[in-house]
Amino acid sequence: MENGRFDETKLLAIIGLLISVLIAVSVLFGIAYFYDVRHNAGIDTKSCYDKVGGS
Repeated sequence: MENGRFDETKLLAIIGLLISVLIAVSVLFGIAYFYDVRHNAGIDTKSCYDKVGGS
């Protein structure tokens, strides 16, 4: 059995590392997204109308 440039354990290690990085980035993006959604003040619809009796 010959040892190639990428043997099976190195390939599994690289795949595991890439998957763990993908999971970490997804979790951080999810936390940032839900933090922004929860703390968004929204649009004040009352400020869109003209004031009655204005000049």
